[in-house]
Amino acid sequence: MSGGRVLIYIIFVIIFVGVTAALYQVYDVNHNINVGNEKKLSRADKARLAELSAKVKTSSSEHSEADFDQAAAAVFGPGITRKMALTAFNDEEEGRYAIPLLRRREKLVYNGDIKVKHLSFWITKLPTFDVRGLLITLVIINCFLAQLLGGMSIYTIHYKFSASAFLWLNEPFYLMIIIYVLIFMTFCISRLDMYMNDIYQIGKLSRYANSDEGEVRV
Repeated sequence: MSGGRVLIYIIFVIIFVGVTAALYQVYDVNHNINVGNEKKLSRADKARLAELSAKVKTSSSEHSEADFDQAAAAVFGPGITRKMALTAFNDEEEGRYAIPLLRRREKLVYNGDIKVKHLSFWITKLPTFDVRGLLITLVIINCFLAQLLGGMSIYTIHYKFSASAFLWLNEPFYLMIIIYVLIFMTFCISRLDMYMNDIYQIGKLSRYANSDEGEVRV
């Protein structure tokens, strides 16, 4: 068996692995949205989540309220309002507000209104538009394209494209490169989706907490 043929077989195996990885990425994004959100927290933040969720459930007495206030202030600083902290950790669905708030707490800037510091020089208001639908659509499109290109690598073994604009489809190496570019793009989109959804949820929480005047700060 010639070295060139062995190389082609290796490329086909890599293409197969890439197409499988693209399919897995769709599953991974869906899993993160529905059941895997908490797994993205650090061990320290998981401990904070358990502590604050437990304290908020027993914050009916004056002493317990003070315990919760101190714990929340220790985690988030004095900028967060009491209603915002209570709402986040009293919600039955922890992933709605509490987990995003913990995960992005170091990105938040309290200066009157809550803002988000994306980079050291880039601070914006919390988003009011949910882009999750758009980003998930891009993930699905990338997965479809990876499968299509993987199929083309098999199709063009016997049926070559003759048009000059599509000659690159006859080369498995080029298809392999494009598939892995799509995988990398999907990875970046999935990370962006988690980040944007987190700060969008924090924005919803902040707007709800600020809907009434006279909030007591933690």
